[in-house]
Amino acid sequence: MSKIIKKVGVLVLAIFCFQAAAVAQKATFSVIPKYPKEGDTIQLVYDIRNAPWKDATSVSANLTGYQDFQWVYDDLVFEKKDSAWIASYVVPDKMSLVNLVFQADTIRDQGGEITYSYLISGDGGRQVPGAKLGWGMLRTPHIVRGVPYVVDSASYKTDEVLLMWVKYELQDYPENRFKVLYAAASALKHMGTTDALQKLNNELAALEDVPDLGEEEWLAILQVYEGVLQDSVKSAETIARIRRDFPEGKYVTDQQRLADFKKIQEAKTQEECARAAMYFVDKYPYTEADEAFNEAHRIRYVDAYWIIAVHTSMVRDLEAFKRYISKAEPYMALANVAYRAIYVPFEAQQLMDAAEILPYARVVMDRLNYYKENFEGEEYSRLYYSNAALFAKILVQNKLYDEAFVYAAAAQSTSSYEDADVNDTYVRVLEGQGKLQELRLALEESYKRNQSSTYMLDLMEKQYEAQHRSTAGYAAYLNSLKDADKSAALKEKVQQALIDEDFAGFELYDQYGKLVRSADLRGKIVVLDYWASWCAPCKAAFPGMKLAVERFQDDEDVLFFFIDTQERKDMKEYVTKYMEENNYPFTVLLDTDSKASKAAGVSAIPHKMVIGTDGRLRFSEVGYMGSASELADEITEMVNVLKAEIKK
Repeated sequence: MSKIIKKVGVLVLAIFCFQAAAVAQKATFSVIPKYPKEGDTIQLVYDIRNAPWKDATSVSANLTGYQDFQWVYDDLVFEKKDSAWIASYVVPDKMSLVNLVFQADTIRDQGGEITYSYLISGDGGRQVPGAKLGWGMLRTPHIVRGVPYVVDSASYKTDEVLLMWVKYELQDYPENRFKVLYAAASALKHMGTTDALQKLNNELAALEDVPDLGEEEWLAILQVYEGVLQDSVKSAETIARIRRDFPEGKYVTDQQRLADFKKIQEAKTQEECARAAMYFVDKYPYTEADEAFNEAHRIRYVDAYWIIAVHTSMVRDLEAFKRYISKAEPYMALANVAYRAIYVPFEAQQLMDAAEILPYARVVMDRLNYYKENFEGEEYSRLYYSNAALFAKILVQNKLYDEAFVYAAAAQSTSSYEDADVNDTYVRVLEGQGKLQELRLALEESYKRNQSSTYMLDLMEKQYEAQHRSTAGYAAYLNSLKDADKSAALKEKVQQALIDEDFAGFELYDQYGKLVRSADLRGKIVVLDYWASWCAPCKAAFPGMKLAVERFQDDEDVLFFFIDTQERKDMKEYVTKYMEENNYPFTVLLDTDSKASKAAGVSAIPHKMVIGTDGRLRFSEVGYMGSASELADEITEMVNVLKAEIKK
């Protein structure tokens, strides 16, 4: 066995200690400069000229690093230069190892047996502390718990190879004896032989006898007793010693932090929950150094901040909202804050109008701006751009058009007119600013992509009439804007969605008390829209459905019914009022017990079905993508397909 190990060691050293570029059979990964060091700005090169996926249109990579004996992660976007894909990366301080997993279109490339990994050198030429240990662990995630599964399983190594790299780490840095302990213990335990376990116990006994051990060293020993050997007696003894010798140390503080976080979860009322969350973030400000413990014990600052945000906004305590959310971290905590404290009360549930929500939205966007402007990397601007449209909409409704333009333009820069809701906000901003030329271009571009709201369609017609002093020729104007490829794609989508299945049928009363039987509708094409009062996407689709209804309002052979389902109580009064207030000429059928919907196979809503003249189900589609014009065109195409069948 020792000869085999020696040969393996020589081979791996030849590859990695000399920092040769990692090469897989199908693709090549290299680093410039060839021997990267801490602080270097390096070029990561992915050359796929000889790979089957050489014509990939996009390349990105998930970077896993071993930094200061902790696993860290980053996402990189590559740009094509000449024949290779290249990304720049600044090697952080104490980064000892980096590994890349590439995504080339739909291909995920982990580098095969050799992997796409590089060990990092320090200024003196030696590899950074942890490099050899990280390299050994990277290929033994099946042995060492907590190591990320990011390399190809073909590169996995044995316990003996892991112990070899532990040995190499200690040869360079003997002071890392406690740093390598968990990995070495995991390998010895995994080997499972009497000799291996005896070696582990001897090592632990020797370490415990080292005089003047600090808390960090005792925690390393505890990690082995708890996580590797699962020895409850020795774990309890070690914990007692740590508590005695380090009463204000990391272990005691972490345990108290965990106990205080659990108080948030145990709170009986919303107010108690929010107070516990405030106490928690006040007493334990977020630090990245605590992240490993937080993740292992499910301590989520993300939860603490959204709980605070929702409570303080609902009780209209703006000062408390500012105090906490203006300093919220980690960065991703703002995702939940923006959604739960801004989007839900403003958009989804309409509990707060634009004037009420504005000061709270400003706090969130200011914090997102802070991250975007002060931290490098796409991740720190992602939330800003994904929430820019929402904030722009709030500003528009407050008639703050110039300020709204900044956010609407940011949202448009990422959606590129492919989002009807963003388009709607953008044109309202331009209209409010009086930018008529830009407004016309935005309306036309949105229409070309079939991503227009009903407001935009009305505005287009008004603009056309103002310009031409008549609506004559308006239909021809719209047709001239149509994107032939988009229209063809929609027709193809509808053809692909065509089915021919049994339909359970229904007998339901409408909002005016009239009984409607599906059996009586034979000979008609029937469009059904299943929705509920609490379903925001259902209601968001209504303007598009109204367009479709209006297109067939004079066609007695096409009927529309909107089936209210999955409600907790009788919604007849609500439904009647809602349709009248919003000027929706809809016939609503009340499925109060949801039996008709369930019989038809409806679960998720909104759910639209089209029934043919023979009473069979011909189309069935769940969800709403956000464009009123596209939805209306899709329903229209479905009806026209069935009409064409009748003519045959």
